[in-house]
Amino acid sequence: MIDVGFDFTDRHVLVTGGTRGLGLAVARAFHSAGARVSVTGTKILPSLYDADLADFDYHQLQLASADAIASFVERIGPLDVLVNAAGARLSATMDEHEREFLCHSARLGFVGPGRLTQQLRHRLCASPAPGGGAVIHTHHSLAWFELTLSPADAESELRAQTAQAGRAWSRLGGRVNAVLAPQRVSVPNQQRTAPMVIDMSDSGVLLTRPKVAAEVSVEQVAPIAMFLASSGASTVSGQTLATTPRR
Repeated sequence: MIDVGFDFTDRHVLVTGGTRGLGLAVARAFHSAGARVSVTGTKILPSLYDADLADFDYHQLQLASADAIASFVERIGPLDVLVNAAGARLSATMDEHEREFLCHSARLGFVGPGRLTQQLRHRLCASPAPGGGAVIHTHHSLAWFELTLSPADAESELRAQTAQAGRAWSRLGGRVNAVLAPQRVSVPNQQRTAPMVIDMSDSGVLLTRPKVAAEVSVEQVAPIAMFLASSGASTVSGQTLATTPRR
């Protein structure tokens, strides 16, 4: 439930990975705020997904292919907001050398969300929205860096690239920010129940359930992404916001 008022009427929002999880929650939130929303997925038809995608313009996109990204950019048209919420999905049919090459290509920004973002820079910076077009990276962007880096180094790299791009884009009329969840993001209907633990103490058998680490829900992350794309954040660029789970 989004309880903060946003108005994205007449804005075009693109959410990569908008067919499930965080991407779907963000796409639905922007649609509820009046935006025209495009989502991407790897399957050929939107009907192949469990979620109802009828409210969105669906596009098949393989972010692991530079040619697919270039073709997509030619078709997408004017754009105001890009939310990168697509994880790194590599084909299981790749041999070891192909996989290694692709992983390093993703690290260098030749494929993946970094490539897509750069290819869309001119369209986003041409947005008439206050503050210009907005790019929001999510924790899914980390997966592309983690193909070659440790989780800690991947986060440091994403933060550094976000800061650098944020400074560069602000001079061109756009902005780049990120919102990261420090722990696993929970998705509705996918909550896990902690297993029961049997404590064989002197006082008898005691069944306990260990504490589960607090999580951040997709509904909590979506309004942060919307804020970063809103006119209220028109002067914010190069920042990485970390969400804090509540017990």
